Amino acid sequence: METGKWDPIAVLRNAVDMEVEGKAFFERVAQHVSHSRTRVTFLSLAKQEERHIKVIDEELRHLEKGKGWLPLEEAKSSPRISVFKDKDIKRIKLVENAGELEALKLGIEVEKRSIEYYRSASLSTDDRNAKEVFNWLVGEEAGHLTILTAEYDYRSGTGFYYDNAEFSLEVM
Repeated sequence: METGKWDPIAVLRNAVDMEVEGKAFFERVAQHVSHSRTRVTFLSLAKQEERHIKVIDEELRHLEKGKGWLPLEEAKSSPRISVFKDKDIKRIKLVENAGELEALKLGIEVEKRSIEYYRSASLSTDDRNAKEVFNWLVGEEAGHLTILTAEYDYRSGTGFYYDNAEFSLEVM
C-alpha cells in the first residue's frame, strides 16, 4: 500500500473481502478437522472474523455516504448486521487431503498477511478514527496468530504450548 494512493473506501472493501475469506476458510477447516479442540479454535476464529466484518462494513457504509470515520466503539456497537456475511469467497485454497497442520500453517500465513495489511493501512492515514480501527484490527489478527501458533505447537508437539491458560485470547 503506497503512501499518497490510499483510498479508504478501497481499503475497507478489500478488508471486508479478506475478513469474509478468512471466516469462510476457518469454517471450512472446522468441518474437516478431527481434533475437537482444533475445531473449536477454528469456529471461534470464524466468529471473531464475523465481528470484524461488521465493524469494517459499518465504517465502509459511513464513508460511502460521505461521512467521516466513526469512532471504533461506535462502529463496534452498531446493531446492523453485515450484508457481506453470506458472501462466499474461496480464494484461499486448502488442498483436498490437507491435514490439520497444513490448515494451521495456512491460517498462520493468512493472519500474518492481514496484520501487515492493516498495519500498512494505519500508517497510510492521518485520520485518528481510521488509525484506531486499523490498529484494533492489527491487535485482533495478532491474537488470532497467537492462537493458531499455539494450536500448531500443540498439534505438532513443537514449541511451547500453554495447556491450561491463565487467560483467554478469544473474544466472544
